[in-house]
Amino acid sequence: MLVWSKIISANEQSSIEERFLNMGQTNAVIRKLSGSKKLHIEVYLKNKKEAQILKKELGGKVNKLEYKNWAKINASSNRPLIKIRDKILITDNSDAKQINKIKRQYPKKIVISIPAALAFGTGDHATTSTCLRMLVDIAKEYQKGNEKWSFCDIGLGTGILPITASLMGAFKVEGFDFDPEAIAIAKRNVIINLRNKINIYEQDLFDWSPKKGASWNVITANIFANVLNPNLKKIWNRVADNGYLLLSGILEEHHNSVLQTAQKNGLSVPKLYCKGKWVSFKFNKII
Repeated sequence: MLVWSKIISANEQSSIEERFLNMGQTNAVIRKLSGSKKLHIEVYLKNKKEAQILKKELGGKVNKLEYKNWAKINASSNRPLIKIRDKILITDNSDAKQINKIKRQYPKKIVISIPAALAFGTGDHATTSTCLRMLVDIAKEYQKGNEKWSFCDIGLGTGILPITASLMGAFKVEGFDFDPEAIAIAKRNVIINLRNKINIYEQDLFDWSPKKGASWNVITANIFANVLNPNLKKIWNRVADNGYLLLSGILEEHHNSVLQTAQKNGLSVPKLYCKGKWVSFKFNKII
């Protein structure tokens, strides 16, 4: 495997992400450099041709990805806990003793371990954190009404959303992604965090065709608008009556296209959440 990398300024982030979107490149990892306003961006690639295209288009450098024992590296961490509402704490620590220590320190919180990996969704990105907050709020409503609810995540990345849904009380949970690396990472994270089974499988959204009559009370899709728009009607049809569709991963300049697609296909008027340059949507299928 190869890794393309480049250091950019914060002002360049939007244009870089836009170019990635146009190139169909979605597996980028962007992190802020400690003590700096600059960002370090990496894209993990399986062949030299893709790497050279990125280098030609955007500069930067290409290196062979060295094997690292990520389990050992992430066994301990100094990254602050990520807090979601008053219910969830997310750590990138994967050591069982350290996780139990956090649980003892915060006995009323749900502690989720999501070690750093080559998949999107560690809880600190604006799109993931917004999805988590919407999901926690909805789960609380189901808990108040003592209602059973089901959950499906489209483009699951690390598996953080289905893991959260399960820990918040969903009785039937599943998620899929087109990237086999993400599937492997999500399954690992399920083992770390849960004893009960979550149905995780490899699937391209464009080919997704659930069984006749299948539906879920809550569906999340944290994906780009160019993938979401042509599939939005199909997804909406699988939301159960009075259920919710949570969308994120949408750049501000693309959110009107999603609204237009939603209106064209008979979706309800959504509630919008804006965080930085990202927009998220909460649709309620009221019947």
